[in-house]
Amino acid sequence: MLLNLENLKRVGELYINPANFKVVPLVLRDWRDFLSLDEKTYGIYARTIYNPRERFLVVNEGDERTAWELENLYRELLKEPLRFCCEEYHRYQLQVGEFEGLPFANGWAGSGVVLVGEAPGRKGCGRTGICFYRDASGTLLRKTLFTLGINPDFVYMTNVVKCNPPDNRLRGFGEGELELLGRELEVVKPRSIFAIGRTAEKALKRLGFEFIYLRHPAWYVRRGMKEPNEEMLEEYSAIKEAFGEWTF
Repeated sequence: MLLNLENLKRVGELYINPANFKVVPLVLRDWRDFLSLDEKTYGIYARTIYNPRERFLVVNEGDERTAWELENLYRELLKEPLRFCCEEYHRYQLQVGEFEGLPFANGWAGSGVVLVGEAPGRKGCGRTGICFYRDASGTLLRKTLFTLGINPDFVYMTNVVKCNPPDNRLRGFGEGELELLGRELEVVKPRSIFAIGRTAEKALKRLGFEFIYLRHPAWYVRRGMKEPNEEMLEEYSAIKEAFGEWTF
């Protein structure tokens, strides 16, 4: 579950995970090239450093301790999935997921910044296990962060609901989801938390965490957006402010 920074390869201003590529591209000039990689040629996880077996980035010893605690939480989810997931959602997730295990979270806990989404999407996290990845909403979010000068792989991302709801129709969450999310955030101890969407807003209010609300990328996607506009960039610039100066 742990991914050491030293195992990544620096390409220009990007980091790639060589383990995620069927074929390593000869040239990657910038993040636009990175996000345009064809998964049939390069692999489904080619556009992120994460995969279901390497979800938590480790930069230093403190990160390693945190990542082990997160892995223990994940193992608890696998052991008792119906304690933390609605049975209907869990059953559907097992049907649509194309990886071993369940969705949970991914990123660099040491960044101090956490994005809390709503639930895995059928074409994105539900299929890959990686939050905000591959589907239209995830791609738009990643384009937005890159445009703002933030590598999205260096932000910690999770969801309130860990299993993909049937047909992507989320009907709330229960105490089990709240318990797991609360424990997860206590482990990560972020400086800043962002609620991506109303479900995340409701969950974080109930848990008592301070946070900043941002409209879900799906809100923009439903209005025909494939590239971040000024409105979205202005809204999401709060993440840039929380993250501070990019040093990697």
